[in-house]
Amino acid sequence: MRMFNNKYRLTTIYLGLTLAVLFGACKKSFIDGNLPTDSGDRAQVFASVSSVRSYFTGIYRNLRLQWQSTDGSAGGTDDCYSYNSICLARAIKGKDLTMARQNWFIYDYANANREPTYRRVRFTWYYFYELINQVNILIDGTQSSTTIADADKATIIAEARAMRAFFYFELAREFQLAYSKDPNAPGVPIYTTPATTSTPGNPRGTLQQTFDQINGDIAYALQHLGASRNLKDQININVAWGLAARIYLEQGKWAEAQHAAEQAIDGYALDASHYRSNYKDMASPEVIWGLPQTTSNGGQSLYYGTPSSFYDQTRSGYDAFYISLDLVQNFSATDVRNTFFQSGSDPSGPDYAATNKFGKGSGQGVQLFTGEVVEQRTTDLEESINLMRVAEMYLVDAEAMARQNDDADAHDVLFALQSDRDVNAVRSTNTGQALIDEILLERRKELYGELGVDWLDAKRLQLPIDRTNSNHAAAFAYVIPANDPRFNLKIPQAEMQANKSLKPGDQNP
Repeated sequence: MRMFNNKYRLTTIYLGLTLAVLFGACKKSFIDGNLPTDSGDRAQVFASVSSVRSYFTGIYRNLRLQWQSTDGSAGGTDDCYSYNSICLARAIKGKDLTMARQNWFIYDYANANREPTYRRVRFTWYYFYELINQVNILIDGTQSSTTIADADKATIIAEARAMRAFFYFELAREFQLAYSKDPNAPGVPIYTTPATTSTPGNPRGTLQQTFDQINGDIAYALQHLGASRNLKDQININVAWGLAARIYLEQGKWAEAQHAAEQAIDGYALDASHYRSNYKDMASPEVIWGLPQTTSNGGQSLYYGTPSSFYDQTRSGYDAFYISLDLVQNFSATDVRNTFFQSGSDPSGPDYAATNKFGKGSGQGVQLFTGEVVEQRTTDLEESINLMRVAEMYLVDAEAMARQNDDADAHDVLFALQSDRDVNAVRSTNTGQALIDEILLERRKELYGELGVDWLDAKRLQLPIDRTNSNHAAAFAYVIPANDPRFNLKIPQAEMQANKSLKPGDQNP
């Protein structure tokens, strides 16, 4: 399979994904690429809605499991395990987190983990393209099924296309600069049908063509998806609207982003009371989409690749990520999100401030900068991973309104969030760019450490990342100019060699 550089064919994917759920697989033998002893053919996989749902479950598991490509060329390390590791890499590449010592993600922190033979590059490319191929197989098999009703086909395909839109959107955000800079810049190769070892590689096309595919997929999903689902790890209409809000915001489609964000929160609500437990079990009405983890009964956990392991300061995890004082100083003492405490002795040192936002209770107390004493949190191998929360949609809504010069409504939405988090919040009187800047700061405050919004927003809006006015170590206290090549990953060397449609000039600078 040229676009993945993997050594398996279509039938292997069918067997692996089906057995992963039906026979309790996702075992090391499958990850290593060995054929299972049991089998399920195409007719069985796409015989009914329930069997396709089993296939779907296998794809969703790939979002949270300790993923490794079937040929062993990518993944398999604590910083390259799952979608979560991509979010953590984005978070550490920005300015709101610091690192004090060599650890996982240190090369991402240095904004240097982007060369074509590096594992960050290989993992990100192969991970998403393998998932895309699995989705394409699902769509093709569902369309071809003679035993699934047309109405059910539309719903299944809608969920799959929303997922495919999400994967291509994430690829576009990693392998090209901002859409607003140049929609005609090279995009990523697009595949909408199942690929095999004989499939020729596709060219990069343009970023606009990439977003045309993304927009078409998400539009189909919005037309055919409903609200029902078994678990919050599945994409339903609310998640699809939330993805659309992100996609439209990226393209500067402000009215569409506003509408999508407002639709995404239908049936959900802000919930400050569970912020300090990081919405652990996803039962909160704040969580629209997330990934559960468990270590029991053959469940799936990222173990020490889980988020709290990197923020932990109890020596039960990696103790790797600290919080920039540039961010900390923006929280009031009464803000429920002010969970910061002193972890180092030198205020100018990168390990001075830590966060108590992630993990589970340790049984030990810690005093926050606010003076409040709370239970210190520690690594939780069973924490859920939040992929989309109501607060993010409020902030998309507010930014989209402000971009359309609707300052009054933007004030209302922004204050609704701020007052939920802080009893002493004051309604904004900012207008124009000052209001937009306030909203962007609020995004950093609300979502720090989760999705990497400070890095994503700097890239999206063609802004620099300035680490010089905080407590980053001298070697990392630099400015990354707007549209710098360091905002991009390069294409894996193996892909450049295997895909005959890619020429040397197609490589990112």
